[in-house]
Amino acid sequence: MEKGNDENLTNKLSVRKVLLNILMVSIIILVLGFIINFKYAVGYLFILIIHELGHYITAKFLQVSVAFGGFTPIGAYVIHENPKNCKENALIAMGGPLFGGILGLVYYIVYYVTGDYTFLVLTFTSTILNLGNLIPVSPLDGGQIVQAISPILCYIGFPFLIYLFISVNKLKSKILLLFIMVAGIYQTYNYTIKYKTDSYYKLDKHSRIKFIIVYSILVLSLAISAIYIYTTFDYKDIFKSIARFK
Repeated sequence: MEKGNDENLTNKLSVRKVLLNILMVSIIILVLGFIINFKYAVGYLFILIIHELGHYITAKFLQVSVAFGGFTPIGAYVIHENPKNCKENALIAMGGPLFGGILGLVYYIVYYVTGDYTFLVLTFTSTILNLGNLIPVSPLDGGQIVQAISPILCYIGFPFLIYLFISVNKLKSKILLLFIMVAGIYQTYNYTIKYKTDSYYKLDKHSRIKFIIVYSILVLSLAISAIYIYTTFDYKDIFKSIARFK
């Protein structure tokens, strides 16, 4: 009897999760489709999915149990078991921005071929979101990556977050950044304490150098792409041209 109840409860939770994800996807498409256009809305949804797919595929490659968690009002997420060490964790974290950067390139190629400004805006969106995710503060991907390099880098990200917090005007963005900063302070403190004693963070010098190189390439390529688009095109006017509300 208890086993049957447990199975029924699991099924109900699964159905509820599917319905919740359908609801979140519908909201994303309807809101962005209404404010901008439906091509952008679907393209933005793909940015979220491909980013998480990068984490998912990397975790699978490392034989870490992983599942798609679902969509939220601010994005999407995957759930995976705790990696064995900081190296595995950093590799899984890298997968998201890497796939996201590749998708940005695909969007730019589509724009170049078709001349459709929606895909240029999607290129910039994918680039900025994935670049922001590489800020070296946990729980962002960048914070997970630099744990395999040095605790010093974890503190470098906070000035960027403070600058963004001051610069943005939307209350939702300020609340999100504040949450990241608070969580980042807590996680960075714990990481700094455990860095020298916890075997989880033990990593040879050669591997650390590899992570420095790959992380630097990811950050620079996305930063250069964002600067190129913003300075080469009149981005604000282009965004207005595809939006329903000027």
